[in-house]
Amino acid sequence: MKTIIKNAKIYTPQGIKHSITIRDGKIIDFDEAQQAEQQIDAQGKTVVAGFHDSHMHLLSIGRMLSILRLQEAKSIEDIVRLGRQYILDNPDKDYIIGRGWNQDYFTDAPVMPTKDDLDRICTDKPIVFTRVCGHIGVANSKALQMAGVTKDTKDPDGGAFVRDANGVPNGILHETALGYVQRIFPEMSEADIESYYRKAMDYVSSLGITAVQTNDLYEFNQDKILRILNRFDKNGELKVRVFHQFTYEDEQALEMFLKEWTNSELFSDRHRLSALKLFKDGSLGARTALMRKPYHDDPTTCGVDTLPNEKIKALGLIAKKYNLPLIVHAIGDGAVAHTIDALATVNDEGNPLRSGIVHHQITDLDLLKKTAKHNLQVFYQPIFLHYDLHIVANRVGKELAKTSYAFKTQMDLGAHTSYGTDAPIEDPNPLECLYCAVTRKDLKGNPPEGFMPLEKVTVAEALSNYSEESAYAIRMEDRLGKLDIGHYADLVILSNDPHEVEPDNIKDIQVLITMMNGKVTFDRYGFIKP
Repeated sequence: MKTIIKNAKIYTPQGIKHSITIRDGKIIDFDEAQQAEQQIDAQGKTVVAGFHDSHMHLLSIGRMLSILRLQEAKSIEDIVRLGRQYILDNPDKDYIIGRGWNQDYFTDAPVMPTKDDLDRICTDKPIVFTRVCGHIGVANSKALQMAGVTKDTKDPDGGAFVRDANGVPNGILHETALGYVQRIFPEMSEADIESYYRKAMDYVSSLGITAVQTNDLYEFNQDKILRILNRFDKNGELKVRVFHQFTYEDEQALEMFLKEWTNSELFSDRHRLSALKLFKDGSLGARTALMRKPYHDDPTTCGVDTLPNEKIKALGLIAKKYNLPLIVHAIGDGAVAHTIDALATVNDEGNPLRSGIVHHQITDLDLLKKTAKHNLQVFYQPIFLHYDLHIVANRVGKELAKTSYAFKTQMDLGAHTSYGTDAPIEDPNPLECLYCAVTRKDLKGNPPEGFMPLEKVTVAEALSNYSEESAYAIRMEDRLGKLDIGHYADLVILSNDPHEVEPDNIKDIQVLITMMNGKVTFDRYGFIKP
């Protein structure tokens, strides 16, 4: 089918165009076609390349839309209230799962809830509420009992059961300890997974997202997820391109998985494997990010080293054998330093597979230079500034904070940087993420001058990092990520031009139409006539 979008302001590598012609999912021309089965009058609105979130958790977004959401909780009392109401609204639930609380947003005191707090909600059903970061959770007594967690239970590798003064677990679960307890819950069925993906695709399409690099795939769910998404792809039901950042921490299991699933005939440019994704540390908010020195506001800890470097190297070499890159979650400067060293060992000269670092938050200038020297891909989440700019100096000290979240400096040093949201850690809205990159402010407009304002990027740079650079990260920049002849027709029509509005207003721009592979996946106001 041929489609024309006319009366538009279209940003292309050749400059601004006013019409674009699409056939069989690709851009074929920028002149107005005389005949087309589908015509879209953009009414003078702005058209940019579709947003490509370079790191998120699509399945978890769908699940978040289906469980108890705790983002609105402003105190432990709110958590208790929301939990009790959820039980009243869902009396048939045998267990309660929630996510999204953040103790730093509590208005009474920034104290984490414990099992005693969750026991006030319910004691005869297991409850686990995960912090917004996903690296810490809290369980009630019933959940701990069902998981077999007692005073004598040893901490799992890469995690911890936080204990009271008597050594008894208080319900707070760090890193792998959270997964240890979550094993009591039944695995997601294929029907659940399919429902979650449909909800998530509908939601992110409404935000202008046309492609995601998503970390959903693990050893325990690989067959279900790949079977479902390959079916979606074959049946034309994918609303976004899905590129898997898959996680395996067992060499034998990884080898078996890649032997089975790297057959190119199983995948397409809409759905494929993109990178092995490993975790070196936790999160800054939870103080589990791995630091080289103790936390400024908690000298008793340097965070958590969740995976030894030798393990990272061994797994990375297996991925490399199958022509796949290694990307590593690293937030603290200690994790970043270790990860740079590991990737330097695994990667070939020039990093042709485009391995890199996800998050790359706490850095000094030397780490930024090393990242560029080794040509590492950096997967940034500018939206993290909304929360982190308020805590980073307290966590790591003012001097280290000055060189962290260094989006502009890292680009100027020559590293490839792409943008995403790590949703559902934050909402996947690209316009809010762009706003944070350009203004260095939180979503309320603070601080007025921006956090470390020299690290602001331009609108053009931010848009490129949300499209071209994300495509570069997965070696598809020859056909994805910009509006050019021969490229896939992944695009967004916006209510306002982000280049022209006041920077503070970028976050308020609306997505009017989203198109992936030449197919409209979201239409806010019925631009398209039957």
